[in-house]
Amino acid sequence: MQLGSSGRGRLKLFNQPEGDTGYVVIEGNHPAGEPRIRDHVHGRHEETFLVVAGVYRMRLGDDVITARAGDYVFVPRGTAHTYCNPGPELAKIVNIMSPADGAELLVELGALAGGAVDEGVLTQIHQRHSAVLVDPLPGW
Repeated sequence: MQLGSSGRGRLKLFNQPEGDTGYVVIEGNHPAGEPRIRDHVHGRHEETFLVVAGVYRMRLGDDVITARAGDYVFVPRGTAHTYCNPGPELAKIVNIMSPADGAELLVELGALAGGAVDEGVLTQIHQRHSAVLVDPLPGW
């Protein structure tokens, strides 16, 4: 199953015990320039990213940072964010999202990976999962 807007995410662990919000662990491998994730804000979900290999350029609110292998980046709910591999090498990241139902957004986006996606459809998918697309930072 493809996950995320690039379709390069792979589910590694889904942990949601009965009565608990749980978490999901997803691994992504991205060539230069990917993934092409629109800037967005989660209303219910928090994310932590661990860069396993390579380099990622990440937006966190109004800040843009460079995260390298071994770096952890925490994205609190309500924070605009996105990330990509500025290249040229393949980069690998592990994403932990909580609550676990955040994986449902990634499943829907993965089903559309590789094709042209209507902006209205993308907006609706995000809204269904308590997320909002936002304008990118200038120069991003």
